[in-house]
Amino acid sequence: MMMKHFQQTVAFLITVTVFGCSQPNQPEPYGVLPSQAQLAWHEMEYYSLVCYGLNTYTEEEWAYGDVNPGLFNPSDLNTDQWAQTASEAGMKGMILVAKHHDGFCLWPSKYTDYSVKATPWKNGQGDVLGDLAQSCKKYGLKLGVYLSPWDRNHAEYGRPGYVDYYYRQLEELLTGYGDIFEFWIDGANGGTGYYGGANERRNIDAKTYYGYDSIFSIVEKYQPNAVIFSDVGPGTRWVGNENGMGGETNWNTISPGDKSPGTSDSEYVKKLSSGEEGGEKWIPAEVNTTLLWPKAWYYHTGHPVRSLANLMDLYYTSVGRGSPLNLGLAISPDGLIREADRRALLKFGEQVKREFENNLLARAKVTADNERGRAFSAGKAADNNSETYWATADGVQKATLEIDFGQETVFNRLMLQEYIALGQRVNEFSFEIEKNGEFVEIARETTVGYKRLLRFKEVTTQRARLTMATNASCLTLSNMGVYQAPALVPDPLPAIDLEGELSFALTEGISVYYALGENPNSSEFRKYTSPVFMPGGGKVHCFSKDEKTGFSTDKIVAEFGVARSKWKIVSVDGRANEAGKFIMDNDPESFLLAGERPAKHVHELIIDMAELREINAFSYLPRQDGEKEGIIYEYEFWGSADGSEWFELSRGTFSNIENNPNRRIVQFDKPVKARYVKMLALSDVRESGKASWAEVEVFVE
Repeated sequence: MMMKHFQQTVAFLITVTVFGCSQPNQPEPYGVLPSQAQLAWHEMEYYSLVCYGLNTYTEEEWAYGDVNPGLFNPSDLNTDQWAQTASEAGMKGMILVAKHHDGFCLWPSKYTDYSVKATPWKNGQGDVLGDLAQSCKKYGLKLGVYLSPWDRNHAEYGRPGYVDYYYRQLEELLTGYGDIFEFWIDGANGGTGYYGGANERRNIDAKTYYGYDSIFSIVEKYQPNAVIFSDVGPGTRWVGNENGMGGETNWNTISPGDKSPGTSDSEYVKKLSSGEEGGEKWIPAEVNTTLLWPKAWYYHTGHPVRSLANLMDLYYTSVGRGSPLNLGLAISPDGLIREADRRALLKFGEQVKREFENNLLARAKVTADNERGRAFSAGKAADNNSETYWATADGVQKATLEIDFGQETVFNRLMLQEYIALGQRVNEFSFEIEKNGEFVEIARETTVGYKRLLRFKEVTTQRARLTMATNASCLTLSNMGVYQAPALVPDPLPAIDLEGELSFALTEGISVYYALGENPNSSEFRKYTSPVFMPGGGKVHCFSKDEKTGFSTDKIVAEFGVARSKWKIVSVDGRANEAGKFIMDNDPESFLLAGERPAKHVHELIIDMAELREINAFSYLPRQDGEKEGIIYEYEFWGSADGSEWFELSRGTFSNIENNPNRRIVQFDKPVKARYVKMLALSDVRESGKASWAEVEVFVE
């Protein structure tokens, strides 16, 4: 059964049904249009991907598929606590990772024993998805589900039998838990796994193996109002990164062609964040990232949460660029959202409310240099009603709205929303304020779409104006807002040089307090006044404080390796390599890329640390330029006292590093003495035969 697609005329009729009868002289639709389900999805703006399962208890991102389900025995699992927290934080929905790549199911699937029914929790009678469905109803949230196509546990993975199994499980999820607002599917496909005890690598043709058209048709059959997420939609597309960054230019339309989820086409992946003006399909971008920082989807002991300032940055680079924010929540082993995570979410929700609670246009006069008529007057853009909008006459592709506040007014935020039910049109806009009798531009951007939020330095004026342009026959604007958001104390920014000298960037009126070590108490924090020498590296706990107001940021933890000023690159792939200096230059933007080698060989990096020392961990940072070739997936790490006799320190995979190319710190089983270290790159995420290193560090106890 092939996937049905809404044509422009059908989508327009749906729009009329949703927003009431069309008005005389209404603008003609422009390009492809969103469906009713997509319009409702746009309006959600903020929801979560809930990550919980056996990974929680092994503290892995991608488990192998052989973990004993007996580990799953939460002491206090409470989905009401999840949903209440999400609701109070301002979220509109929760998407449960019902099955991740390890194959463990959070519902009692009748098609496998590798699920909650094989666990001690509730004597095997529990159903996490069922509990969450009830909790979402209780707290007014929408429910979504994620079902991984890759299954490292199933014996038939890679064969036709698994595909049928996947379809049947999908039907279970879509028919047993009420309305689903979003079905989430990603492109993690094939590789090493348990596979019923085979313990082998199985690669599949990701484009054809799963039968994505059939998957999408099953979703459409049982949940016609669900929006389907993947690299290529068809309901919403991945934004191309997991950093929480939507494109500054963000078209809701794109032409995916014959691409499928998990596509390795780098040019297509690059345009996921921006979309395409005039794209063939309405497939808007969803921005997904994690609450934990550095990025981790699943629970890890002691993992820090994002600061309030960082979360607000995420808000402006996701919702503020026209894409909903899907924020990953890592449930803790006891079955609850950690208290630190809960506090961060609530503070984030409160701050968003504070920044947008008072629209200064409520007491302003808004006029336009062109109007389509009384029903589409300039005032419709400032009436706080999403069903009304200002529009220009046909043929007017550039127009200006002028704002008169009636008195000098202070503000630092601008909000714009197009009437996207009739298509996305704006391709350029500028915002100006009157200063000394002349208008001065303070912002110039490209797209608006569902919503655009701009932050700028505080300005004072009585009059402002917005000028927009389009390639369509006319312009529309549904909502506009001007706000004065309260200032946030900036996060401290710790940095360490190659000699091991720690420093912080300081802002006038803002002090930084810091403490060193694993778990310092409050009395150990001291005010930063000059660089601190810590050649052995270690953890730094710090926070910023506004000395005038007394307001402080949450504590931030940074971890640094040992000083590297005396390090030398012995060899790369057995040869001297001048580019090796990039591996230890403290510049994440520079990197070494080792070229393709014969298939039976691996890439090898050897470093001389200049002295024998006891180390207990290493870190790897891949290339940070957005390209994927050479990002190491499978690795080995070795040590040596003399550069001749080597002993293995660690081996494994950097799970999900293709989408999360952040620094990975790997702990050894025990501390070891070494002067030389060697890293082997056994494979890279694109199987290109290359290897990249931006930075390598080692850590001492």
